[in-house]
Amino acid sequence: MGVIHVLPAKVANQIAAGEVVERPASAVKELVENSIDAGAKRVLVRIERGGKKRIEVEDDGCGMSAEDAQLALKRHATSKIATSEDLAHIASHGFRGEALPSIASVSRFHMHTGQQESDEGTEVWVEGGGAAIVRPAPPRRGTRIEVRDLFLNTPARLRFMRTERTEEAAVVETMRMLALANPAVSMALFVEGRARFDLPAQTETERVHAIMGRAFADDSVEQTTEYEGIVVHGWLALPTFHHRDASRIVLLLNGRVIRDRALLAAIRAGYRDVMFHDRYPVAVVRLEMDPAMVDVNVHPAKREVRFRAPRQVRAAVVACVRAAIERMGQRVSRQPTAQAMRRAMAANPPSVSRPSPVPRSGQPAQRTRPATSTDMPRLLFSVTEPTRSTYHVTDETGLDLGEPLAQIHRCYILSQTRDGIILVDQHAAHERMTYERLKRQLQGAGIAVQALLTPEPLQVSASVAAWLEQHAGELRRFGVELAIDDQERCWIRSIPALLADESPQALVGELIDACMLLGSAAEAGVSGQARIVERWLGNRACKCSIKSGRKLSSEEQRQLLREMERTPNIAQCNHGRPTYIRLSLDDLDRLFGRRD
Repeated sequence: MGVIHVLPAKVANQIAAGEVVERPASAVKELVENSIDAGAKRVLVRIERGGKKRIEVEDDGCGMSAEDAQLALKRHATSKIATSEDLAHIASHGFRGEALPSIASVSRFHMHTGQQESDEGTEVWVEGGGAAIVRPAPPRRGTRIEVRDLFLNTPARLRFMRTERTEEAAVVETMRMLALANPAVSMALFVEGRARFDLPAQTETERVHAIMGRAFADDSVEQTTEYEGIVVHGWLALPTFHHRDASRIVLLLNGRVIRDRALLAAIRAGYRDVMFHDRYPVAVVRLEMDPAMVDVNVHPAKREVRFRAPRQVRAAVVACVRAAIERMGQRVSRQPTAQAMRRAMAANPPSVSRPSPVPRSGQPAQRTRPATSTDMPRLLFSVTEPTRSTYHVTDETGLDLGEPLAQIHRCYILSQTRDGIILVDQHAAHERMTYERLKRQLQGAGIAVQALLTPEPLQVSASVAAWLEQHAGELRRFGVELAIDDQERCWIRSIPALLADESPQALVGELIDACMLLGSAAEAGVSGQARIVERWLGNRACKCSIKSGRKLSSEEQRQLLREMERTPNIAQCNHGRPTYIRLSLDDLDRLFGRRD
């Protein structure tokens, strides 16, 4: 007797189930993707106890005949591919033929399927990977699959399950992502009999707004960019609408939800000089490309992919993000204002009695008795309200920051517009203005080079050294010249003159990382200057900007507001903090309990 033997089919299916079906959400994903591949226009999902007790997926797709229903439960049985050449052009969600037999091997499985033109349907039962029982059934269009007692015969896997609430949350998130990737399909999810969402077939933008929320819809822009045959369609939030981690960045590839660290880094690189270094953007990025340019046969659950030209893909994503940021211009997110409003309302809940709203322009003011010195608090400072003729006038599409009223604590400027007030952080605003001015100087004169009297050593890894062997000359466009050593070390001979006071090792090391990620051409951008150099200019801009605590005259405040209105990307400073916050008259009325 030899020691090598072939595993029984039941054991092989359970092993495959461990790879494909990690948790109830994995089973939901596989079943819904099968429904989408079957041409379903509506998919309905029901779960109980986080999916551990019951999962039901029902669709109106093409359905299966009795013969196909039996074959579908055999390993590597699929309708998606036929030859090895098909693996290079996969356009469907599934293709391995492992999902149904894997799920059926670790659950009580029931499938009812039928084709539209058939007078008879088919039912299939499988108990924990046992023999399939196939019977005729009433006709139906599409397929309904019920999975009960998931992992009933694999107690080790069951012990790794989280709480029902956690598994339920994972199913909800999986369905949200599938709905986001397939807007033309109506999708509904019911948890314990209650609807979590029920979305009709929608346009891409409508589905993105429905899934990501109204706040994202209000504080994002839509951008499409094509680069070397790669189409990138992004819904990208304003830099001041950010998140603590990357969980709100969604990547879609040819209708498939993916996770790719390099693409996440590319999105962050696009936001680099307008966002806090420890914050993450909120975005939905959809990539469309020839299926032959991507290998989806990398991970059993198909979450990871491999690109044939990864640098071009990353460059396309960065180009889309940067184009969107250019269009964002001077817009600032409502998120800081909304957060301040919530905190203020929580600290000072309005009384039940509602005073009359403040009269707007053109409305008659109510008569009130004259205020006396005994019931009027002493004014801390005197403010002259601008008349209608003294308001600053801008065109309809421009930014209007109003007229300054006062400087608060030598840090913030209070201004009044036609429909509310604005608070400006004087240091953050001047920092952005200084930064943009330095960028224009850099673009106009090019990068002046500062040769180092003594070359500075830079230790690099083997992979970086290999890259530098071929690309070191490309760094000259950024004012950096390197001499390559044989011992995984190089010598820095020159750096940009504007950054002569900065650390050469830190500057060049960060520049090399960026160019390796995106390519030197993409890193230089349309201006021909290094984005990484521009970001270092931001540090210099911070040092020479107006500091908090400096008293500004009324004319200086006015000049600051007018220059802000002419400055691109003024909505946030170089580090991503908002430069101004707007409060409308309606916001003020709610703060003081005049409106609900």
